[in-house]
Amino acid sequence: RMRMICGTVSGLVMLAGLDCGQTEGSDREGKAYCYKVVQELLETFKQRNGSVVCAELLGLSGCPVVKSTFVPDERNAEYYKKRPCAQKVESAARIFAEYLQRKQA
Repeated sequence: RMRMICGTVSGLVMLAGLDCGQTEGSDREGKAYCYKVVQELLETFKQRNGSVVCAELLGLSGCPVVKSTFVPDERNAEYYKKRPCAQKVESAARIFAEYLQRKQA
């Protein structure tokens, strides 16, 4: 609830790690490649969505960090009508699918 990195973006990074992450700490080349992939995926997400930061995606760019006493709004249909989260998940899924297609080409 700190509205920093978007959860969808975190998922996109995890998918990249599952696809190209290395299992040996000494694999510097593999690590560098995975970092490059992550940077490219996040840049594409940022270009298409304007940011990778939750508060900015929600239009709350001046929003202070949420304190632990924060009480969130009730999660109901009306609440989700105002949220762009489903569209951001779709965008991230498309970006990752495009990455996989390019990789296989």
